[in-house]
Amino acid sequence: MRLPVASFAALTLLTLTARADERALFSLDLSGVRYGLVRASVEGERRLVVDAQDVAPSLVALVDGFAQGKPVKRDVRLTSGAVVRKAEGARLVAVKLPALGSGGAPEVELAFTVPAITTQPLLSAKEAAAPPASARITSFRVDLSGMQTIEAAKLDAITITQKPDGSAATGDVAFEVAAGAAPPFVAWNKASTTRPTPRALRLEYVDAGGVAILKLRLDRCTPSRVLPLGASGTTRITLACGGVRAD
Repeated sequence: MRLPVASFAALTLLTLTARADERALFSLDLSGVRYGLVRASVEGERRLVVDAQDVAPSLVALVDGFAQGKPVKRDVRLTSGAVVRKAEGARLVAVKLPALGSGGAPEVELAFTVPAITTQPLLSAKEAAAPPASARITSFRVDLSGMQTIEAAKLDAITITQKPDGSAATGDVAFEVAAGAAPPFVAWNKASTTRPTPRALRLEYVDAGGVAILKLRLDRCTPSRVLPLGASGTTRITLACGGVRAD
């Protein structure tokens, strides 16, 4: 049985990127704007996922716009070696910001739905352009309105999606603080059972020099769980937030 060209292309890309340790690097271009080097994979028939360790200013602008609830639809171009893979009219449906404090390489993940993916030989003999200037996320800062400075050791990954009305949303946000920093959260959690006090949570994803690369604000946050972790001596804070936007 012969597969349609689009299906064959998607299958080819999936085969090349099925195992994480063998995924090739691609140069990513979205509607003529360069985003640097990424790793790409196909999930199912219409979901394209790209992971970027190097965060270029164009990627920051894309994440900021998505977090503001702006619809993001782009023509995707992935170039590697002698081939180029294209997906026209790809729609960004989720942005996953990295978990930090647990090891591993922090990556910003972009998930697109695509009508189809085509593969073509790269006809141009021009030398590949250098990737755009970028930075890597190495740590984070947490600031919660009405709380003293928070020293957090770990932060779970945060996935941003868009609701049907266009507003951005996240699931629960979780991070770990030292045992000595836990009492204000315990008190807040107890108070929230009767009269919750919503707070604004600001997150900064920073580089090795402490410069903020990505900034996020989550509004109307209340504690859903405050859990002491005896083995590590830290307390895990889980917040439910009512809205998210670029800060």
